[in-house]
Amino acid sequence: MLNYWLLRHAVRLAILALAALALASMTLTQASNHTRPADIRVMLEQQGDGALRITYDLKNPRKALLFGALAAGHRARRWAIETPGFQLARLDDGDRITRNDGAKFDRVVLIASPDLVRIQKNYQPIAAYGAGGVMVYTGHFWPLTARGGRVNTTFSFIPGPGAKAVAFGARADRLVDWRSPMAHPAFVYMGPLQPVETHEVMAVMDGAAPQWISDEFYALTPRVFAHLAGALGFSLAVKPNLFLAAPLGREEGRLSYSGDALPAQFQITLEGGAWRERSPKALGIFRRSTIHEAVHLWQAAARPGSDAVAGWIHEGAADAIAAEALLALGLWDAADYTADFDRAREECAAELRHGPLATAEARGRFRALYACGHVIAVAVSWADGGTVSDFWKGFIAEAKSGGYTQGDFYDYVAKRGGERDFVAALRYFVRTPLANPTREVARLLDAAGAPS
Repeated sequence: MLNYWLLRHAVRLAILALAALALASMTLTQASNHTRPADIRVMLEQQGDGALRITYDLKNPRKALLFGALAAGHRARRWAIETPGFQLARLDDGDRITRNDGAKFDRVVLIASPDLVRIQKNYQPIAAYGAGGVMVYTGHFWPLTARGGRVNTTFSFIPGPGAKAVAFGARADRLVDWRSPMAHPAFVYMGPLQPVETHEVMAVMDGAAPQWISDEFYALTPRVFAHLAGALGFSLAVKPNLFLAAPLGREEGRLSYSGDALPAQFQITLEGGAWRERSPKALGIFRRSTIHEAVHLWQAAARPGSDAVAGWIHEGAADAIAAEALLALGLWDAADYTADFDRAREECAAELRHGPLATAEARGRFRALYACGHVIAVAVSWADGGTVSDFWKGFIAEAKSGGYTQGDFYDYVAKRGGERDFVAALRYFVRTPLANPTREVARLLDAAGAPS
């Protein structure tokens, strides 16, 4: 079996502010009625093989459709333009659809297929989701303006025979001219699965998921949501979606958990035959990782101002707050909590031997974001004199009115009582190539006032 700390925990977080709207009673149709007519209407029709037939109708003719960056040349490999006379070009910062003759156009149709190649630190555009189902991430099909903003766009989802479209509180034969109530890219499921609504979530659970997984999820979420609401000072404005897929496969010794979080939505994919049995290791990974994803739902109230904001800020804190929750709920004891932090310290030091934390994401060293971010979150809480949850309760309250920068994070550390020497030590720790990372981790914790 793979060790937990070596599992691929590919959580891509795209966080924007939760809208301060009374959305609990607002239907998806009502949400779309409060916006102006779309400049582009996108229709996604489910095909029998998991592919989507996608039609772009433009209110006013354009010379190009622009799309954001997507690694591994995904669109070039998995998109096929059906309308004659068009081409897809890959750019440094995204992709572009144009006519071959350069003329303007008002309609183009393509076929997009799912891909078995997972995209690191990003969302899958289309993912197979149980028998006869697909999960769509709208962000990768949403055209951009020349300045990088999103074009005023609506989406229509047309499921295949016997399938429904599910998003937030809606389950319908089709969603027409739909916009996310969060004003943000979203997950939409098309398939036969029936959502299960609880007090905490609207869940779409793959029928292939072992019974113990669904039992554990429905037992865990009420306790976790109540704890996080108390620890972070507020309840979620919108009941979130959970989408859980379980393409377990034949690798009997494998335990792979990957997750994605969006405002008011989170998605879990379990792979590996070892999930079939409720073992202590499988249970531990499922609990820890699911609580991590739940923390992101609360963190979404304070959004990074841009993609340039370091992932270690929110990913490490989510790990640290999840550890606090496990301890508070009695699912861990003090020894478990200490051992978990010691593993984070060791893994952080090991990761920093490959280069500084500031460049870890660009170098593909994603585990550094979690392990070193965890260490930093705990260090900041020690300097603050409270828990990681205490710090983030205040940080969310301060940052949710506008997008925060990394500088804002450092400023808040100082504001909460972090000594000037500690903030300087933290900046040094993040940006500097370290000759002896183990020693520097210890120095950072000492500067924070590590408990004796």
